[in-house]
Amino acid sequence: MNADTPTHRHDDKGLEIMSEKKARSSRWVKDAENRTAIVLLMGTVVAAGLFLTALGGGFEGWAVIAGVAAVVLLAGGLLSLRASVREKGAPEPVVYHPDSPDVVLDVDRETGKRSPHKD
Repeated sequence: MNADTPTHRHDDKGLEIMSEKKARSSRWVKDAENRTAIVLLMGTVVAAGLFLTALGGGFEGWAVIAGVAAVVLLAGGLLSLRASVREKGAPEPVVYHPDSPDVVLDVDRETGKRSPHKD
């Protein structure tokens, strides 16, 4: 279980219980997505170089193939990066629990402002 993602629930007396929640995906999945994106983007650079070389050498057929490959690799790399960034999502709100179990407050991450917690 990941210690970075606590969830909040209450026991039969109404007291808040902090428990751990498993992250949506493991760290190695995000690393694999990022590495895949880097490989695809590096392949884009190679395909673009082959495109320019084929175009300069007068090989129109190979230039078309390399150009299409460059576009496909670029799109795949960018979509893979986008997928890994989107998976992070919005962070859960910070819940502040003072000494009184009757009062639970949400804390805004940017301003530090406290407001009553809403389930």
